This record gives sequence, structure tokens and C-alpha cells, in this order.
Amino acid sequence: MVPGFMREDRDQNLWNLWWTRTALLGGHNPFVTNMIWYPTPISLYYHTLNVFNGILAVPLMTVFSLQTTYNIVVLFSFAATGYGAYLLFHYLCGNKWAAFIGSLVFAFSAYHIATMRSLLQLISLEWVPFFILFFMKAVFAPAWVNRNSVWDWAWHRALPAGCFLLLVSLVDWYYTMYSLILAGMITLYLLLRYLLERARHKTSVNFWHAVGEPWVRAAACVAVYLVLVSPILIPMVKELRQTDSMLPTPDAAMTHSADLLTFFQPERGNQLWGRLFLNRDQWPYGSERYEVYFTYTALLLAGVALFATRKLRPKLRVGMTSSDAPVQDGPALSELEAPVASEQVRTVPRQPGPTRVVGSGAIALPGKWFWAFGVLLFFLLALGPVLQINGAQIKWLFSPNIPLVMPYQLIGELPVLNISRSPDRFDMPLTLCLAALAGYGLNVLMGRWWLNWRMPKRGAVLCAGALALILVEIAPIPYPQLKADVPAWFYKLGEDPGDYSILEMPPQNDFWHGAYRMYFQTVHHKKIFGGYISREYPHPFLSSTPGFQELQTVDGLSDMFADGPNEWYSAFEQYDTRYIVLYKSRAPHRIDPPVDVTPSRDAIKMVLGPNAKPSYEDDQLEVYDVPKPATTVPYVSVGDGWQPRENGPNGTYRWMADSATLRIDAPQASQDFLTFKASGLGPPRRLQIFHGDTLVFDKEVSALQTYTTDGPLGLPQGVSTLRFVSPEGTTSPSQLGMNSDPRQLSFAILQVALVPVEK
Repeated sequence: MVPGFMREDRDQNLWNLWWTRTALLGGHNPFVTNMIWYPTPISLYYHTLNVFNGILAVPLMTVFSLQTTYNIVVLFSFAATGYGAYLLFHYLCGNKWAAFIGSLVFAFSAYHIATMRSLLQLISLEWVPFFILFFMKAVFAPAWVNRNSVWDWAWHRALPAGCFLLLVSLVDWYYTMYSLILAGMITLYLLLRYLLERARHKTSVNFWHAVGEPWVRAAACVAVYLVLVSPILIPMVKELRQTDSMLPTPDAAMTHSADLLTFFQPERGNQLWGRLFLNRDQWPYGSERYEVYFTYTALLLAGVALFATRKLRPKLRVGMTSSDAPVQDGPALSELEAPVASEQVRTVPRQPGPTRVVGSGAIALPGKWFWAFGVLLFFLLALGPVLQINGAQIKWLFSPNIPLVMPYQLIGELPVLNISRSPDRFDMPLTLCLAALAGYGLNVLMGRWWLNWRMPKRGAVLCAGALALILVEIAPIPYPQLKADVPAWFYKLGEDPGDYSILEMPPQNDFWHGAYRMYFQTVHHKKIFGGYISREYPHPFLSSTPGFQELQTVDGLSDMFADGPNEWYSAFEQYDTRYIVLYKSRAPHRIDPPVDVTPSRDAIKMVLGPNAKPSYEDDQLEVYDVPKPATTVPYVSVGDGWQPRENGPNGTYRWMADSATLRIDAPQASQDFLTFKASGLGPPRRLQIFHGDTLVFDKEVSALQTYTTDGPLGLPQGVSTLRFVSPEGTTSPSQLGMNSDPRQLSFAILQVALVPVEK
């Protein structure tokens, strides 16, 4: 049993843990695999692989099962997130009770709870607060005075900041983007603070100490990160320049945007009153389960921090114990944030160091309005490209037909950032900023409102009250649990140490079909021809290769080739496909509408023979053994430039434009003629065929007839390419007045075959 209710993402993340561990222990690059979508090497650089969790699974899976390891990773994330947030907010608030409340608001937010639905990469947000903590420690550290102080700063502050940001990237790139945005906000704060100090004090302010040196520190932290992440980042940049497959669909941002109401109504997983807010199920957009609920407890504490005191960074009064007192790490509070004489703050420096003077004050850590700005910024970004309220798009007041555009539109147009497709995930940094305000709010309550109560352990009382309120607002227990069982035959298959592939049916026609097949792979360890990765791109092997193609289309029709069992079995043997597994339901253990697998069973019998029977069968699946070819022969596969297959009275054919390719796989060198049928579109035109760089056919083609190359093709062992060329260009049926088809075409090709030279 594992927590969650999305089987497809749960199964994918279980596979992620298994594959990362398998790759690392086997000395392979975990970001490239041919275990799924075999035989094509698949890039996982833009897949939510969350490599850190896989690294964590390496020792755990030595002792525990994969499912137990998954649960331990989830528990680790909540514990580490809470601890990191506690350290960050203790640094900001200087008070263990404020730090506790801040960590509670962040680690147990509605967003974090909702990610347990099976999104392991989003659950693991633990390294973000660690990075922000050490980044701020690096930026706001005491001024460098000598070489030793620079080395000490680099070792204890810059290096940890870069390492923690690397860990963020090894979990999720969304969180990396959010962390860098927060870091950018901090560096921008330094400049604005400098300008404010100059304007307020009307004196010369040292720009280097106020802005220059802190910016150098910030840049050094990022530079450390870039060096550490470069082995991953460089291949990602290369891939981004070569393909746009990782870009989201045009409506993805709308689908994954937060509706304004979702910030203020309890999540649907709330066990007390979540069922009262099912209105979201009817929304066309904004109905995803990335919960963004603020909680009114956190909003109340943030409101106290913002409006119940004039101090920018609320502190405790004298009278607290030393463990409750604010700890000032490096820079002191500026005059603007220093309490008045009657409200002195006890500060305990962690280490001696020079004061970083800016005008008449010192560089202060960002105060409450900085974090309030963060809440507002990420709130607006989480709303997505268009404002939606209760499922309806809000229009401009004076232009009722134009949706109200939100700031997220800017991100959608920026290079690299346009890969993002889930605006509602901006709730994570929003909650971090809100948690800082909640910690400040608790400081206000402890330091002002309760001063005369003389109640012992009032911080504990306040925290207990806030904890109780948040538990009532979130109420996630009991959280849904899913079984993670595997058909028994796959355990038996896993006992076979052989390295080969299995072909699963019915054909995968949706991403989540590949997810459960990937999970089964963690047991049987054999290559599969499907899969489910976060940024999908075409995988044409099954629809273009003889034997596999007949099992993929399951319509009883072949492709443009005149092939049969020898070609089919030769292809199976080349890719070492030993079993065909037919699932009797589309997704085992999942409640779905019944699926008729009869076409798939008929396709198996067409390829394996009408008398083919399963070698294994239970209530979940049938297993068929793939026979060896009587004679291994070369075979032809579909290459580039062909239109989708069509069926006519003369068989299955494909149109080409001005050029197209076919791939030849030969088990050994041979001499074969190429035969085919062809028909030109419109007036007769020349067709040329090149085998590699050699012209092997050059004739005029008009009406449908059979053609043969003038001489045999000298096929080398392995792979070679045939290139079909129309030197006279293309035309379209609509241009010829035949119909409304606008496609630019030249020849229809069918019945392609390789005929060996008679000996």
C-alpha cells in the first residue's frame, strides 16, 4: 500500500525509484534508458525522474521492498521539509516557537498534503528552505576582512547553498525555478534597500558594501550551483535546442491554473468538510488537485504580522529565555527595524564580525513587506494566464469578449521558462513566504499582546492552538491508500536472468497504460515497448516495423509491405522479443469501462498463426511464446516522409511528398531485388530510388503497376536506407480538381518487398 489515488503517477514514480537505483548500481546514466519505449534510447532529462529520491532508494531497497521505500521517501520529505523550514524561520524570526509555526504552515500545507496523491517529485520540496537559508546566510554574512574570512564564507555558506540548490534540481525543475526567483527577489531587495537608505538619510551610502559585495556573494552561490549541475544542465540545453517536445500543449497552463476560489475553500481531500466543496469538479479549468488552500489560520497570523505592529521584522520583548531570543547572524537590524527603547530586543550574535554599515544603519534581513510581496507575486502567478473565479473566466470590464490576462502570460513567452505548464505549483513558494509571515505574526502575539499575562510557556500554548486549527482546516486523515500489486506471472519472469524484451497488448493508447507496465517492469526487469514519461514525444517503432506494426494496429491490415511470418519473426528475433503479453483488461487493478481485447487476440493469432495458444493464462493476462523464424531474412520498415497508411482495393499504401525513406535491416549481407507497386498523382512523373548514395531506380511512373530495381541491392549486414525521390516535385488532389485534399503528394507506394537473387 502506498499513499495517493493517481495510479499512473504512483506507478511512474515507483519505476523512477527502481530505474535510478538500477542505473546507478549498473554504472549507467540514469537520464537515458532503453528499458522503456525499446529499442529507442529515451531521454529522461525533461522527465520528472527525481533522481535524489532514487539515490535515497539505493540503500533502502537493499533492506525494504520498493513500496516500503516509496513510503519512507514520503515520510522523509515531510520530516526534512519541516526541519529545513524550522531552521530557515528560526534564522528569520529568531524564536523557536515562531520557527515551529512557520515550519508547520509550510511543511503541512494543503499543497504539500495534496502532492501525496502520488506526485513524488512534488512531495520532495525539502531542499528549498535549506537553499534559501544558506543563500541568505551567504548574502547577509559579515563583510570579508581577509583571505581566511573569504574561505570560511565559501566553505560554510556558498558551497552549502550551491549544493542544496543542486538537490532541489535533482528533485524537480519547477522547484529550481521557484528557488532562483526567490534568490532574485533577495538580490533585488538589496538594491531597493540601498536606494531607500540613500533617500532617507540624505548621505553617501557605500554601494559596494550595501549592494556590490552581497551581489557578488549571490552570484558566487549560483556559480557553485552551475558548476555542480552542469553535467545535467548541458545535455538539457542541447536537447532544448534540438526539439520542442518538452513544450506544453497550448491549453496546458489553463488546465493547471488555480481558480481564485481554491485559495479560500478547503481542499477536497479534507475529511471533515471537503465534500461540501465539490463545485470544482464541474469547472472546465482550475479543477486539478494541486491544492492551494491558504488556511485561515496562516492568513490570520500573517495579518497580525502585517497590521498589528509597525515593525518591519517583529521581534520578542525582553523577558524571553535566551533560546527564545532573536539570533542575529552577521548583519544587525537597521534603524528602521530596530525596536524603540521601551521594546528592547535581546540579540545573541553567533560569531563576532564587523558591522555592515549602510548610511547610518546596517543591512537588514528582508522584513515582513518583502515576504508579503512574495505572497502577492506567487499568488498572481498561480492564477495562470487568465483569471478564473468559480470556473468562469473573468473578462475585462470594457472589453467583455477578452479574458482578463494575468502576469503568468509573461512567463509563457520567456525562453526556458515557457516549458512550465502548471501555474498552480507557484503555491509552493507562496506558502513559503506566507509561513515566514505566520512566524512573524506569532512573534507579535508573544511579544505584545500577551506581555502582561505572565503565562508560562505561552509560546507552546499559542503553537498548540495554531496546530489544532490547522489540523481542523486540513484534516487529511485517513489519506487514500492504493494497492501496488503485480500479476503473479511477472514475478516468475523476473526469476529469469535473461536480457530480452516482451511486447504488451492491447496497444498503449494513453499515457497511463504505459505507467502500470513500467511498474510491472520493476519486478520482471525485461525491456518493454511502451512507457510514460513527463514530456512525451513520438515513438514510431511499433507502428513502422513488420510484425510489431500488425500487433499495434490490430485491424487485420498490414502496411505498405508484402511481408509475412519470416519478416515478422526476423524482426522479433532482432529485438529479442520472447513473449507477447495480452492483458484481459486495459489496466489491471483499475476500475475502467470494459475493454474488448478480441481485436488484439485476433491480431496475435494472425501473426503467430491461427492455432496459437497461450503458454500461460490467468484471470488477468495471457502469455504467448514468440516463435523463431524458419529463416532469418532482411525486412523493410517505414522511415521518414510518409503519410499515414491508407487502405484501397489493391491493398494498404502510403503517399509520399517529394522524398521519403525506408529502413532495411539485414541479419547478414545479401543480394536482393527491391520490388514494389507505385502510382503517381496526376501526369506521369519520374521516381528515383537511392540505396545509400547509389541510384538503383530511375523511371517514369504513371498508372499503378509493379516495378523492380534494375539490379540487385547489395545489402550490408545491419541497417541501410532507401530514399525515394520525386525530382519533379509534388501536387495536391485539390489542385487537380479530384477532391478537397490539400496535401502535397507525388507517389503512392505499396507491396514493397525484398526478393533474394536466385542462386
